[in-house]
Amino acid sequence: MPVERPTFSESWYRVADLRPRLRSTVQITRQHFRGVMWHVLQDPSNNQFFRLNGPAYHFVALLDGRRTIADVWDVCNDQLGDEAPTQGEAIQLLGQLYTSNLLQGEMPPDAAGLLKRHQQRRRREIQSRLTNILFIHIPLFDPDHFLNRWLALFGKVFAWWGWILWAVLVSAGLYFVAGHWGELFKAGTDVLESSNLPLLYLAALLVKVFHEFGHAFACKRFGRDEGGGEVHAMGVMLLVFTPLPYVDATSAWALRSKWRRITIGAAGMLVEIPIAAIAAIVWTQTSETAMVHALCYNMMFIASVSTLLFNGNPLLRYDAYYILSDLLEIPNLAPRSRQYLTYLIKRYVFGVRRANNPAHTRGEKAWFTFYGVASTIYRVMICAAIILMIANRFFFIGVLMAVGAVGLWLLMPLGKVIHYLATNNELMRVRPRAVGSILAFAAIVLVAVGWIKAPDRVRLEGIVEPVDILLVAAPRIGGFLVDFEPDNTLVKPGQVLLECENNTLAAELEGLQAEQRQLEIQRRYALAQEEPFVATIFAGKLAVGESKIQEIRKLLAELKPHAETAGTWLAADIENKRGAYLDPAGRENIGMVVSLDNLLIRAIAGQKVGARLHGTEGDEVDIRIRGRPDDRFPGTITRISDAGQQRLPSASLGYSVGGQTAVAPDDPQGTKAAERFFEIRIIPHTPENIRLLTGQRVIVRISLAAKPLAAQWWRAFRQLIQRRFQVL
Repeated sequence: MPVERPTFSESWYRVADLRPRLRSTVQITRQHFRGVMWHVLQDPSNNQFFRLNGPAYHFVALLDGRRTIADVWDVCNDQLGDEAPTQGEAIQLLGQLYTSNLLQGEMPPDAAGLLKRHQQRRRREIQSRLTNILFIHIPLFDPDHFLNRWLALFGKVFAWWGWILWAVLVSAGLYFVAGHWGELFKAGTDVLESSNLPLLYLAALLVKVFHEFGHAFACKRFGRDEGGGEVHAMGVMLLVFTPLPYVDATSAWALRSKWRRITIGAAGMLVEIPIAAIAAIVWTQTSETAMVHALCYNMMFIASVSTLLFNGNPLLRYDAYYILSDLLEIPNLAPRSRQYLTYLIKRYVFGVRRANNPAHTRGEKAWFTFYGVASTIYRVMICAAIILMIANRFFFIGVLMAVGAVGLWLLMPLGKVIHYLATNNELMRVRPRAVGSILAFAAIVLVAVGWIKAPDRVRLEGIVEPVDILLVAAPRIGGFLVDFEPDNTLVKPGQVLLECENNTLAAELEGLQAEQRQLEIQRRYALAQEEPFVATIFAGKLAVGESKIQEIRKLLAELKPHAETAGTWLAADIENKRGAYLDPAGRENIGMVVSLDNLLIRAIAGQKVGARLHGTEGDEVDIRIRGRPDDRFPGTITRISDAGQQRLPSASLGYSVGGQTAVAPDDPQGTKAAERFFEIRIIPHTPENIRLLTGQRVIVRISLAAKPLAAQWWRAFRQLIQRRFQVL
């Protein structure tokens, strides 16, 4: 249903006789968005921009300081017909131009009026900075003269040969780092250590200086062709209270070519990539003990992480946001997305028939809906994560920021909604419906969150193990593996599983046996000579030698371990060990004999979850095999151990090999958990079409007593605060 556009306005008499015109400093550029021509008004003196569609520009272009507004409106109606702005739209347009300080005339060229408008803009800027307290901009100086001086040199980077140089540097960086991926990822575990923070900040400072000058020179280079591209502000941006350089290249918005605007928006990241490539080359060619080695790694880290989380993410209003806005040809994507979501509420919830719809096409409606929701969620998530990170180191500051966030994101919007419901003239005819809708929504949310009980489930990761298991370790004396039973072989009691050789021990046995034969001959000779005392001495030596022989025979028997019970011989890596020496020092497990008909699952639960599981022994759980979500079967909890364990049932449950449990950094085997955990033992009840294998990872879902979502969220919040700050 089209929105009603009333032709007349009761406030028209206030502006009808005025004779304003655009300020002489205003520059006008034509741009095309989604096949429609728009006019962008820019005042370089205050860096203000305003976008006008065809009818609005036609109206503004007729304001020459001689015609009255009423005359201009009449001319527009004669020339444009139904496309002409209504009186209300004309008043709104004039007010926006006036507030942006783009209009002059009777309204005021006087200093008091200008000051008032300046104060209004400053008030909006301050409010914007308060709501973006983690991303504050502080302008310091005008770099335009410096950029003009060096543009002849650095502007050439954006020519065709600059792109070739860029590709060569990036390719070289990838080539040099190709054989060092393991070292690259391993070094990332220490990048946030306190000892590395000074180097990390220095790297960020260096990278961001080049990043911002990339924007500045690109803006000057492409703006020169169109008579614009001025850069008048450079300063410090407090990114999460960390001072970093920034440059204001918003004059690029007035360029006609969207591809030039996109290039300017991407210039910072395009500069960071070859810098990271050069840093990668230096990193691979320097010693690990050198400071330049660590600095280059930090520069690579900054160029990648900052691009991923901030500059390269269009959900935050940084470089990628403006790139996406130009690619979609939707200017002001973020504010218009919020306006569109507000319009949907006003139009379809409150019933405001004359609500202003900022979307002009079906495509814009879809993008506004998606972007408005996604950017809000992402912004809240990343700001919450940053606040938690700051609170980890500075608890009091983190608490203040959390209180401020609640005020800015919850209390302030709530106050605006209440003020809007109580006073706005838009709701004059539908105020009861609007208030009722809000109250009904609040009641539904309160009931759904605070009263209706929702399922409370816990998801744990576990490992499949046999109940009966015989581990076969390397022989105590070591030996070379010469023969073995293949993996996954059914064995009987007493069956030899593998055979090792130890030539040193075998030679020692032969030597002892030869000595025994010699001693026996000497003993018999003494008896023949009727020397019993001497024969007794030889008999004692024979006894000692026999005990040594028996001990060696026991050790040699260990070179051929056998199965003590019937079962399945599992030794997945044994083929790779043929002919290898089995070192007794590590006493590594070569394989195991297990009964695959009698399995259990050992699941682990962190302390914040494990305490809630007491009393669930005997309960049925839902089990799924990791990587095979369709294979689902029940199980029964048989035992829950106390939270005193720290050694994982298997290294596959730890972070190092893809598990969900954090492991201690000082444990090379990856089986020591970072914190103590509960162990839950579960007997699986598998159907005939599912066969569990020992060593498989499974996901266990345990259903607890249902609770309202508010109770569950409050518990999760308290556990988060307790775990991080040891309070509550």
